Amino acid sequence: MAEAHELNAISIMTEAPDFMSVRLNLRSNFAFNHLRAAIRAAQSALEVECANDITQHGAWFEDMMMHVPVAVVMASAALDANCNEIVQDILDGSPAAQLMQEANNLKGARSGKTIERYRTVARLLGKTPQEGPAWQNAGRLVSFRNAFMHFKPAWDTETNIHDDVWVMELRARLPISPGYQSNFMFPYGLMTYGCAKWAVEAARTFSAEFSLLVGVKDGLAGGEALS
Repeated sequence: MAEAHELNAISIMTEAPDFMSVRLNLRSNFAFNHLRAAIRAAQSALEVECANDITQHGAWFEDMMMHVPVAVVMASAALDANCNEIVQDILDGSPAAQLMQEANNLKGARSGKTIERYRTVARLLGKTPQEGPAWQNAGRLVSFRNAFMHFKPAWDTETNIHDDVWVMELRARLPISPGYQSNFMFPYGLMTYGCAKWAVEAARTFSAEFSLLVGVKDGLAGGEALS
């Protein structure tokens, strides 16, 4: 069963001597939907691994190349959208003029620097984050997403790609696909359920920690648990 989720709405009522009208304004939110898409992709990756002998490279790997990138990209998209929803919540709360101006500037900015946007939101709300493991994993998730979104082909000899710092950090934390354990290639070596699950949990953990820090509702709370 899908999780119930909140719909933002504002009702405006006007009255005149002979009639009354009501207008309902609805606000679009998509962060949680992005996370649900990431969860579904991770579940699909698990189903593929459970249904196949993953020690033997085969057609099943093509499905992993479809599901795992979706989990990574959509989990990162959930973080992006969640930050923007927090900014809109600030604006909807009729803030002081200076805060409204800065929040409006952040809303209009087209920067893809997700983690920097969260830092800015924390500053606007008078908080200074202690950037521990949750922040570091969120940064790796964004880097992974960017690598997929702006993918550049690389030969197996291009070690600057396959052994990049953030790639090595992921390799140290995530299960590597059996066919690429002895001769790792990015991103093939990370096409595992463990990687897809990590992407979802990285987004969830960061959102929970950030929401607690700044005192707002966690927009990524809920959703199905991953085994």
